[in-house]
Amino acid sequence: MIRQYKQEDSELVLDIWLQASIKAHDFVAAEFWGSQVSNMREIYIPASKTYVFEIDGGVIGFYSLYENLLAAIFVSPEHKGQGR
Repeated sequence: MIRQYKQEDSELVLDIWLQASIKAHDFVAAEFWGSQVSNMREIYIPASKTYVFEIDGGVIGFYSLYENLLAAIFVSPEHKGQGR
């Protein structure tokens, strides 16, 4: 189910973003992505309209719109390739 992001989704969304960013950009030091978590939490997520994809009550992905443009789309690495 896709639903609008709620504040209580914050840590799950940030964890998905961090894990997916590290995996997709393995040529960038993981520490860089870790240093960007607070920017995601305090700047980017609040500035966007974010929706989460939830299965069995668990958030497994999200996307964010900024000024009606797709700004981000992330899927938890362990759920990629499952065709959901």
